[in-house]
Amino acid sequence: MRDVSGESVRPGEAYISDTPVLRGHAGTQPDLFLRWNEVPASADAIDVAVHLHGFSQQGVAMPLAEKVVRSGLDLSGRTRPTLAILPRGNWIRHTWYDFPALLDGGIDRLVDYAVERFAGARELTVDRFILSGHSGGGMPAIDAIAGARRPPDELFVFDGLYGRDPRAGDPLQGIEVIDAWLGERIRREPDRAGALRVVYIERQTGPFSREVAALLARHLAVLAPDVATSLARRYRVEHSAVPHAYVAAICGPQLLAGPDTKFDWSRV
Repeated sequence: MRDVSGESVRPGEAYISDTPVLRGHAGTQPDLFLRWNEVPASADAIDVAVHLHGFSQQGVAMPLAEKVVRSGLDLSGRTRPTLAILPRGNWIRHTWYDFPALLDGGIDRLVDYAVERFAGARELTVDRFILSGHSGGGMPAIDAIAGARRPPDELFVFDGLYGRDPRAGDPLQGIEVIDAWLGERIRREPDRAGALRVVYIERQTGPFSREVAALLARHLAVLAPDVATSLARRYRVEHSAVPHAYVAAICGPQLLAGPDTKFDWSRV
């Protein structure tokens, strides 16, 4: 899988079929996409970025390649050795996908499997963990955090906080997961820096996203003003100036290059 040249593994990508962790997901093969930037051959740790895709007009016939293009998993601006992971979700019906295999620690098992496949005979540990979700992949990302052994250092949600069907219960279910994760994440600042970036479109995901903004404001309000100002560059909820289908593709690469990036919407 890896192309080793001299003292480093050259950037590359690969598709994998029949991923054990995803065996219960309905859909096409291959079911896993990996991409990596240059990794020193001597590295003993690597960052991991997992992205959860949204719905597809192709339904159960969706090829994973459809989601690679707009996943935002572009590592060209990232300097840290990183393995990007895009799993194929589970087709439910119509255009809908979810990610039940990633619940209850499943996302940890997916990361471990992908790192093992990339590393081969080498021993590689996970350093920083980045989790992102677009559209229908946003709420599954929150659900995956709830049971994860390895919570993300950085969480990016691209117009994906739809909330729950109010007929089935609390439409804001999951906000408590973000609250707990955010509290622990901020407590680890600045020794281990993190990020929460939510980019949303009001008519799509406005209500839940605004609740997250209020939650974030409460967490920052108890900090010293200079600390809160500094963290607010990496912990932000903001409106998107690009259409829903392009939010991850536009914002993802910039955030992977630097989670404190300020989007220049006039240039997109």
